[in-house]
Amino acid sequence: VEMFAGISYVVSENDGAPADADKHKLDLYLPRDKKNFPVLVFLHGGSWRAGDRSVYRALGDRLARAGIGVAIPSYRLMPQNPHPAQIEDAAAAFAWVAKNIAQRGGDASRIYLSGHSAGAHLAALLALDEKYLGKFGLPRRSIHGVIAMSGIYNVDTLDTFVAAGDRHDASPYAHAHSGAPPFLISYCQWDYFGLPKQARDFTRTLKKNFVAAELLYVPGENHISEVISLVQDHGLLIDTILSVVNNP
Repeated sequence: VEMFAGISYVVSENDGAPADADKHKLDLYLPRDKKNFPVLVFLHGGSWRAGDRSVYRALGDRLARAGIGVAIPSYRLMPQNPHPAQIEDAAAAFAWVAKNIAQRGGDASRIYLSGHSAGAHLAALLALDEKYLGKFGLPRRSIHGVIAMSGIYNVDTLDTFVAAGDRHDASPYAHAHSGAPPFLISYCQWDYFGLPKQARDFTRTLKKNFVAAELLYVPGENHISEVISLVQDHGLLIDTILSVVNNP
């Protein structure tokens, strides 16, 4: 595995204050001596208020050893930075990968977007609301597929979600319409209260709007152990992810 840390994905000095500079970086994990490998962009969780790319080195290493290029960005956090700061950063990070990964051996036509918890919310919103990638001249279908793990897809009444504008517009379910990339949506046995229902309702909403969506129930895991399990050699969730990404 080749690891490249702290790559800036900011394209404009107007994309945040100088104090946000470290949050506007991503780490790359690439399979050594491979070409045309699929790529996964992973957005971390933490209730939009905590978390950092540095926590997920083991995940990047695990997937790169399996032949997948991985980009793990940081992003600005609430409450200091209300929505849409997080999704704007996610869009900028994805755009950097889309425009640069081929130079590093990746297949730019097979970039998957994934996230856990708050990161799953961001991944889903980026894949459904065209305006964020549109800023970078990218269509939603530049995302080859979405893997959303234990996410929040309706933030309409979520007081902990700090938004500068309309919370409804920040809810992925409000933007479900045809033409979106396919989704794999997971939730686990001992997930946080309400998240299993969010996953089931969101999957139904996508299907009603002609978006391909698969729902995966992960037994024996809780909200935190679910993402930790991804570094294992085998398990239902990691095996499913590898199958999705390696078999386009």
